[in-house]
Amino acid sequence: MSTPADLRDAGIATTEAAADPRLIAMIDAKIAEANASGRAWSTNDIRHELPVVAGPLIGARVRAAATRRPVEQVRVGYVPSSLASTHAHPIALWLGAEHVEAGAA
Repeated sequence: MSTPADLRDAGIATTEAAADPRLIAMIDAKIAEANASGRAWSTNDIRHELPVVAGPLIGARVRAAATRRPVEQVRVGYVPSSLASTHAHPIALWLGAEHVEAGAA
């Protein structure tokens, strides 16, 4: 029997395995820029800068950045999603780990 976390991780792995490595690199670069900015950010803030086909992959790459070691970013809260299809569902608000350590949170 699979746990919700197992199912999530399997979905992420499938999404990443099917993705163009150039698209993964593009998303990772936007995440790195957001983390370096010193401002809290969500996927709402970077999604419009990426190709539409990146949709499901963006969340997978944000999660990857949050779970890598050393930690790249820290969740600092939630904001309503700006995507109409999500009906303002709360999504994570992130801050680059270096800024959390510096007391910017």
